[in-house]
Amino acid sequence: MKQKKVIILYILMLIVGLALLFTKSSPTPVAEPVVQPKVEVEVKEKPKTETMTVAVAKYDINKKTILTKDDYYFKSVEVDIGSNGKSKYIGNADEIDAYVTKNNIAKDTFIESNFIASPNSEDYILLALKEGNYMFPFKLDQFDSYLVKNLKGGDLVDLYVFYSDEELANSNAKNYKESKLVSPSDDFIKNRLKPIIVGKKVLYIDVDDKIDQKFQKNDVGKIQLELSNQEIKLLRTLMTNSKVIMYPSTYDKNIDDGLRLLNDKEKNWPLTDKAIFSKKKQINLLKGN
Repeated sequence: MKQKKVIILYILMLIVGLALLFTKSSPTPVAEPVVQPKVEVEVKEKPKTETMTVAVAKYDINKKTILTKDDYYFKSVEVDIGSNGKSKYIGNADEIDAYVTKNNIAKDTFIESNFIASPNSEDYILLALKEGNYMFPFKLDQFDSYLVKNLKGGDLVDLYVFYSDEELANSNAKNYKESKLVSPSDDFIKNRLKPIIVGKKVLYIDVDDKIDQKFQKNDVGKIQLELSNQEIKLLRTLMTNSKVIMYPSTYDKNIDDGLRLLNDKEKNWPLTDKAIFSKKKQINLLKGN
């Protein structure tokens, strides 16, 4: 009887165990972490820079201005390596001095290469000439080579006539002498210089590649001047039978009417009241008091 109870107890325990085994809840599955794809962040390298010197306008510069060192200054700036800064801007005086402006340039503006035109270029000639003026070539000889070395486009020059007032005996009248103006003069004591046109602008200079140090050539080139029609008539007439000499100007600014000096200072020159050089070609502007 006792053995039956034990067997029944084992059977009950087995049933309870099986019941617990099948009724036990399964563990909650753990979700696997979502792996985000790696996003590669492109790191842009900062562009490397370099320091360069650029020309800057000192003040507002008008179109058709022939530039001098008084019109600009140089400033150091940072530019990206590989940019067109070096070709866009002006880096030294040789690339700007005596160039002419194609447009108005505001004060403190970086002067770009396309803002200006170089001497001897077609744009330069068209821009540098004021309306109503003309380009006139003044031929230089070897003794004028100092002008080539010291002058540039935009500089000013004065023109003088070199002459003397000589007394000549008149064979038709006893002891009667008359004055005759001679140019050039071979009498050092009687040599005179008279200003005829002043404050005129040099457009550009045409020179040979090399100046002949042995003076084998008669000329070294030409200086192209900006002159009015009236100034050209006077100068060209004088050049037919006289010696005209060019010197760096004593004036600071270009003078539109370069003949004006003749009127107010004529009295300072002890000239005769006769027309100079020829009765056939009277030049009233050169007559004395």
